[in-house]
Amino acid sequence: MLASLKVSVRDTLIYGIGNIAVKVVGLLLIPLYTSPEYFSVNDFGALGMLEITGLVLTAILASSLPQSLTRYFWDKSAAADQKGLFFMTITTQVAVSVILCALLIPLSGSFSEILFKNTDLKDVITLVIISSGLQAINNIVNTLMRLQSRAVLYISSNIFKLVFVLIVTIWLIVRKDAGLEGIYMAQVAGNILFLLILAGYTIKNSSPRFNTALFREMNVYGYPLLLANISAVALNVIDRFALNSMALLKYVAVYTLAFKVTSVLKIVLVDSIKLAIGPIMFKKAEQPDAKRFYSKMLLYTSFALMISIIFISLFSYELINAITRTDELVSAVYIIPLLGLSIFFVNMKEITVYGLHIVRKTKIIGSVVVFTTLASLGLNILLIPIWDVYGCALATFISQLIYFMLVFLFSQKKYHVPYEYYKLMLLFTLGTLFSFSAFLLNDLNLIPRIGLKLLVFALFPLVLFPLGFYEKVELDAIRGFIRKWGNISNLKHNLRTLKNIGD
Repeated sequence: MLASLKVSVRDTLIYGIGNIAVKVVGLLLIPLYTSPEYFSVNDFGALGMLEITGLVLTAILASSLPQSLTRYFWDKSAAADQKGLFFMTITTQVAVSVILCALLIPLSGSFSEILFKNTDLKDVITLVIISSGLQAINNIVNTLMRLQSRAVLYISSNIFKLVFVLIVTIWLIVRKDAGLEGIYMAQVAGNILFLLILAGYTIKNSSPRFNTALFREMNVYGYPLLLANISAVALNVIDRFALNSMALLKYVAVYTLAFKVTSVLKIVLVDSIKLAIGPIMFKKAEQPDAKRFYSKMLLYTSFALMISIIFISLFSYELINAITRTDELVSAVYIIPLLGLSIFFVNMKEITVYGLHIVRKTKIIGSVVVFTTLASLGLNILLIPIWDVYGCALATFISQLIYFMLVFLFSQKKYHVPYEYYKLMLLFTLGTLFSFSAFLLNDLNLIPRIGLKLLVFALFPLVLFPLGFYEKVELDAIRGFIRKWGNISNLKHNLRTLKNIGD
């Protein structure tokens, strides 16, 4: 199991580099997006709506093909013809993207009318649709790189795309005054460039064969996941749609800024962990130490995430004031801890749901997501009129808690794993107290404020010692890690050893 954990940590770090780049680019653009010189507060709110519209469209266009490819790539029924499986998957995705884009683009004006009460953003929405179709195809190529453990190729190609999009976006906005349209012109160009760069890799790993029986089996597996994917995206974006329809667009802007900050946690940690451990979780399913591995993965990822949630919550006041030039958006600070804690349950759901995947009970996943999405809609309708953006954040937190609890209960019933409940509850309880402690410190002067926040942050892992959180073997591993990586002179050798970690 130790080797599997090391592989998971290694791949998480590698994918994390790419995901950190995603957030760095996003954070670099926030001062531009919130600058009154180029965008109004309402423009930033509109951008938030366009971003979540793109997420919904990508979920629809991508169907469940990335998950089906992941599930069957190492399956005995397809392992002998992986190139044929990939060819079948990517050609299907291209066909789906082309057909749905052709159907949706003529409706761009209607979408603009629904979202913004006018057709002014019709052309921007057309670009959003095209970008989403291309991104759905990119997702298949990205999935193959993960399945083949081509982590370096994965992050290098995606970082190159990100840098290109960043440069083109800034040029179009600053030099060409292209506004919102410029943002999505850059996205379309970046997605096309990505496909061109990896065209050779894509062709090399394709073999023009179509296995009808396997395709039918993948659809049976994937169809419930299609509904789950769309509902999951709806669950993640329904908050901003509800704010847009029930409150002012400036509240969408405030919520979008808070969401962008806390999404650092999801993209850099949760998504990196998911990218790294997905193939390993399926490979280990038949091994005797599988359930202990799953239990430790939940605990360790929850620990790493909670430390990050506390850090983001403590220093959100300083970060928001540094990246935004608009006073109206500073109130985003007050909902960041709650949104951060909701991501704690997102991660727990992402780990525990593998039990249902292993026993192929994907219909349960679909049903749970649909139910949670409806619950989220009801919570937003109930809470937004009372507390506007704060009610929206609370609805998001409760929805993610419900989502996790339902997935956890069904997964444990079908595939029981002995998770360490006491330690998980300890993490959440103390983490919540430490996260909200930022509100007690934000009124202090800069130097004492930063000093006290650093002290509070450093105290969190120490407080866990007397409460029995750490096992002896874990403490020994931490000491060994510090000894190994604390010696800077051996850094080159230590980096080389990461390559040799095997399962």
